[in-house]
Amino acid sequence: MSFADLNVFVTALDDPCKISGRTWYINIYNCDGSILRYCGREYAVIRAPCGHRHIRVPPGCYRINAVWSFALGNGFYYVNHFTDSAVVQACCDKHQCVTLFNPHIHRCGRIYLAALQDAVLQDALPKELAQEAQRANEAVLELLPKPFRGGEVDMLDEIERRVREAEKKGKDKDKDNLGVFGPD
Repeated sequence: MSFADLNVFVTALDDPCKISGRTWYINIYNCDGSILRYCGREYAVIRAPCGHRHIRVPPGCYRINAVWSFALGNGFYYVNHFTDSAVVQACCDKHQCVTLFNPHIHRCGRIYLAALQDAVLQDALPKELAQEAQRANEAVLELLPKPFRGGEVDMLDEIERRVREAEKKGKDKDKDNLGVFGPD
C-alpha cells in the first residue's frame, strides 16, 4: 500500500503567517470522528516540537487538530488550548501540507466549565456554592463559541484514556510519540 505524507504545522498564537515555537500534540481523526487507527497504531497525541510534525498516513480523508498540553494530576486530567481543525485529503504517494490555526480564544475554558457543571451535578460542592457556580457556569457558557459537533469537547475521553495507558506503561510524554499513540 502506498502512503500519503503529511507535514502538519501549527501557527503562532493568533498569527496565521508564523509557525509556533512550542511543542504541540497532533490528533488525526477519520470522517466519523474516531481516531485514525491503522496496523496497530493510533494517530493521537503525536508530539510536534516547534509546531511541526511529518506523519505518514494511509490514504483517506481526515480531520486534524492539535492541543498544546495535557497532564494527569491529583486524579484529574487536564488539557489546554486546542487549535482549529483542518480537513485533508491524503492521497497515495502525495505530500500534503496542513496548517492548524492557533486561535487566541482558549477552548479549554469550555472544557473547564463542563467539568464544573459535572461537579455541580454530582453534588461535589456545598449547596450554596453549587448554586452560585451553576449560575456563573450557565452565564459564561452562553457567551462562548460552540463547536459544530462537539469537536474537542467530545474527544477528551479518548485522549484521556490514551494518556492514562501511556502513564501505566511508564512512557515518557516528552518522547517523540508517547509509545502507543502514533507512528514510529
